[in-house]
Order: sequence, then C-alpha cells, then structure tokens
Amino acid sequence: MYITPHVLVGASVGLATGNPIFGFIGGVASHYVLDAIPHADSGTLHYGQLTGKSLDIRDYILSTIDVAAAVLSIIWLSYKVPFVDSASIWGALGGAAPDSLVLLKLFLPKAAEQSILKAYYYYTDKIEYTVKPQYWWLGVVTQVITIGAALWYLLAR
Repeated sequence: MYITPHVLVGASVGLATGNPIFGFIGGVASHYVLDAIPHADSGTLHYGQLTGKSLDIRDYILSTIDVAAAVLSIIWLSYKVPFVDSASIWGALGGAAPDSLVLLKLFLPKAAEQSILKAYYYYTDKIEYTVKPQYWWLGVVTQVITIGAALWYLLAR
C-alpha cells in the first residue's frame, strides 16, 4: 500500500488511543493489517521482481506524489480539526515506519541480508497482498476506501 493510507490510518489509531506510545504501536500494527488487504503499489508495477534496480522514473514520481499527499493531508487536517496531538503524530509515524525497512531492502540490499531482517522480510512477504498488474484498479479502490474511512474518522472527531 502506498504511504498515505498508512499515515492516515496510523493517525486515526493514535487519536483513538490518546496515548503516544500506544498510538505508535497501533500505527505499526495497522500497517500490517493494511498490507494484508489487496492493494496496489510499486510492487504492482513490478510484480514479483521489485528491487532498487527495477525502480523507474514512474516509481519515483508516484512515491514523491504519495509522500507529498500524506504530508499535505496531515497539514490540512491540522487546520480542519484540532486532532494533531502527540498521539496522532506518533500513530502516523508508526503507520509509516515499517516501510523504512522496505526502503533498506531496496536501496541497501547488503544490509538487508542480516538474518533478523531476512526473517522480517519473509514474514512481511507472507502477509503482503499486492495485486497483480491486471487488477491495479482493485488496489486503487481499496486504498481510496481506506483513505476515505480514515479521513471520515479524523474529521468526525
């Protein structure tokens, strides 16, 4: 899943807990739940062969837009509702944190060869449900629904 749904759901979890520590832990947990839902991401574009070397300009553009959307969403929400507190920020960071290890795998493959990281990647590969290229639309729909639900929750508070 792209980062925007992870950040918004993580912020929602943080807001629901009202506690920065539980917000972060809940954000991390929500990341794995969301990754188990069928979704589109760079893995859809390079199904089964995603490495740092397989990334192309399209991936960098989509990732830049995605990160910008996540940051702008949090900024926009902070003006719409007074939800931005330490728990929601830590929840958003927790929601995004697991993807930092994916970046490590993509850009520093030697570091990713450590046994603990190999075990982590094995686990995450088992739960990750990236749709095949012909079903990209399904992966987009699930993310739009996820983003919509998170925004609804955050704006309703």
